[in-house]
Amino acid sequence: MRNKLLIEAVGTFFLCLAALVATNALTVAALLCALIYMGAPVSLAHYNPAVSLAFRLRGRSGTRALWSYVGVQLVAALLASAVAGFLLGHDSDHAKLAVDALSESAFDGFGVTAVAELLGTFALAFVILMVGTSRLTAGNSYYGLAIAAVVLGLSGTLGEFSPTMNPAVSLANTLLGLFAALFDGLFGTKSFATEWVILAKITPRILAAMVVQCVGAALAAWFFRRMFPEDR
Repeated sequence: MRNKLLIEAVGTFFLCLAALVATNALTVAALLCALIYMGAPVSLAHYNPAVSLAFRLRGRSGTRALWSYVGVQLVAALLASAVAGFLLGHDSDHAKLAVDALSESAFDGFGVTAVAELLGTFALAFVILMVGTSRLTAGNSYYGLAIAAVVLGLSGTLGEFSPTMNPAVSLANTLLGLFAALFDGLFGTKSFATEWVILAKITPRILAAMVVQCVGAALAAWFFRRMFPEDR
């Protein structure tokens, strides 16, 4: 189990880092493809709490493994957010835009975002289950390419709504501004306090989005089991 958790930590860290720092979806998909081929023989390369949930509901992992994977993935996301904050620095313009939005409800427009997260996570999880756990595709060598391709395709299709389809990436993205302010020496300043206010404002929305992502993954596992009841 130790090696599995270490692989999950490394893979999730670099995936989250790429999601925060990279300037285009193709870069993220390429790195994800390499990380999947690197980690699949050891941990099955989840790198995503929602995917780990899908594997559990699919019957390919136990409850203890699920919580262990999710814990490691979230810690890796925190580390990736800290590193990205150090690399990118504090974006004062982005913070100003966020402050301007504080007068609005945190859930403004959430319905559209939730649908994008639900559909995106469902599609991602279902593709992973099909190419990674189905007897129909057992032994294939294209699973990494297929998963990277669906991430790239979904990013292009749903990119306007900025779905992450990954609770770990959502967590890393949420904390980026706070870490950036901290590493820019803004601790105790108005900018740092503002980042805390923004974080408090958007946390309910982010938690709701994470729940939607998990629902999408659960639906993918349910759909897979309904389609292939003999595939255990």
